[in-house]
Amino acid sequence: MSPKQVGIVFCLAFVTLEAFQAVYLGSTFQSVNPFLVGAWVFGISVCGCTLATLLVRPNEILASIRAWKTVVALNLFAALTWTSYFAAVQLIEPAVVFTIFSGMVPLGTLMGAKFGLPEAASPAPRASQIGHVTILISLLLLAAITMLGYSGFVRGGLINALAGIGLSAISGGCTAFVIPYSVRLNAKGVGPLAQFGLRFVLYALIAFAAFQFGLDDKPYETPSDELTLIVLVGLAVIAFPLYLVQKAVPLVSASTIAAITALGPAMVFLLQLFDGRTHYSALTMTGLSIYMAGALLAVLGTIMPKAQSRKSAKEFLEPAPAHGDRVKNAKFSGP
Repeated sequence: MSPKQVGIVFCLAFVTLEAFQAVYLGSTFQSVNPFLVGAWVFGISVCGCTLATLLVRPNEILASIRAWKTVVALNLFAALTWTSYFAAVQLIEPAVVFTIFSGMVPLGTLMGAKFGLPEAASPAPRASQIGHVTILISLLLLAAITMLGYSGFVRGGLINALAGIGLSAISGGCTAFVIPYSVRLNAKGVGPLAQFGLRFVLYALIAFAAFQFGLDDKPYETPSDELTLIVLVGLAVIAFPLYLVQKAVPLVSASTIAAITALGPAMVFLLQLFDGRTHYSALTMTGLSIYMAGALLAVLGTIMPKAQSRKSAKEFLEPAPAHGDRVKNAKFSGP
């Protein structure tokens, strides 16, 4: 496979594991403190990946020190992403959380381009523009469905619904900025392993402090064996997919990653039906269908122009037929 194809496979694996994560965490965090889980999962990731980088590629640690402003920006956006996401999946239907999160990634990437992030810039063909507008419409529709109480799950009333929607949007929007900053850091010589360790330092510290202060504590303490299992699953469905998308960063463009990320919510909807915590909502399914149509248009609009441009370049580079060939192949018309 070509590097681009490998990058796309990494992105698809990321979306699949993220879908399972959205449903699993939405159920688990009803009884377990998310900050405790986050502190363990990301603390292990930070320590393990940073130590491995020091042993194998110490020059990347030096490169990250030289690019400290980008590392700080990554940490800020990553911390906002996961603090918001872990809170949102406890409040509203996981499929809605993941759809708003996923949709805000390509929309946020467009915002990043508007704010002057060169890594976020990409061609904007008509199909892609229509796709992004459709995504925005679907997100507004899902937000309205959730606020009116017609989605599969809301933990509480209107206030919790609004909070869940807002936190989902913040999480996806921050992820949209994580991607181009990761591209920038990669260009400065900091690879996926080092980035994976360094970008979660702030969140791991915030999660540990929040747990110590008793934020979002649950009524009873989680048994150690149950917590161990949750952390192991968390490493598989939180840390590992993030590492996969980090591996994709140097292989495909930020706009391609954002577009493929937008394809996951339908899988979340199917998985949550087996979870049993949410009820089937025809209106949520309608919103997801509109969203998927927009996401597919956005993906095709992102990928197809590049294939067309390669075709045009090939045609341009091919030598024109000789004058004699044109005369030989010409057909007379008329009397």
